[in-house]
Amino acid sequence: MAGNQRPIQFQDYLPEAFRVDEVGGVSFLSTFLSAFATMFEELEAEIEGQPGGQAGGIPDLFSPSTTPPAQLVHRAPGAEAGFLSYLASWIALPLRAEKDVSFNRALFDATLPLIARRGTLPGLDALLRAWLQGDLVEASPPPLILTDLTRAFNDVDAVLQLGHTATLGVDTVLGEGPPFYFVADLVTDPTVVELRAPAGLDQFQRAARMLLDAERPAHTYYQLRVRAHTMQLAPPGQTTIDGWPGAQIGVSTLLWDAPWVYDGQ
Repeated sequence: MAGNQRPIQFQDYLPEAFRVDEVGGVSFLSTFLSAFATMFEELEAEIEGQPGGQAGGIPDLFSPSTTPPAQLVHRAPGAEAGFLSYLASWIALPLRAEKDVSFNRALFDATLPLIARRGTLPGLDALLRAWLQGDLVEASPPPLILTDLTRAFNDVDAVLQLGHTATLGVDTVLGEGPPFYFVADLVTDPTVVELRAPAGLDQFQRAARMLLDAERPAHTYYQLRVRAHTMQLAPPGQTTIDGWPGAQIGVSTLLWDAPWVYDGQ
């Protein structure tokens, strides 16, 4: 057994009259019940997993990285994705149907620590990063993707505030935004080939809107901005082109002067 040091003895739960051993120390009833006790222990071991909780059973059943355990669920086609989606519904987490099971396992695992912060701007920011993992451009420090356009310091009355880096329209705004409003500014990863085509970009913005609509508080509204890298200028190893700020030969550049914008009400 996984949980007990001493195997279960069914006769211990019987009235005392049935627990009295026969002559020689062996009772017919204990021998008869031993077969049922063995079957019960095997079933309990399947439910609880290996001794010490190392693998299998209930621990793996509720773990996003291992559910469903092979000994509890018949591995029919789609069983992993189906049960993972069912388990994710317990915390009202929609999974990305167009992604594989490993991606959705990582998404589920990243969402669990965020449950207490869901409905807040930091929680939505972290959840959106997990939802679009692998599709967003990465940098150090991570670029700002969600903002409600409020002032950075509550004790400063000046409308214009600048941080360590300031790019107007990207991470710096003039004034404050309207109440219950936030902006999602997403920059796609230039190394993802699918995000260079219109079909891939359409799927990207639909996925972002799906999460924002599902996770934002009901009284809020937002603007979604998508900046995509869809054009490559020349082979790598060249120099920066004069007159094209931020455009470098061999490095993807923005196809549009302004980002694609969606206003969600």
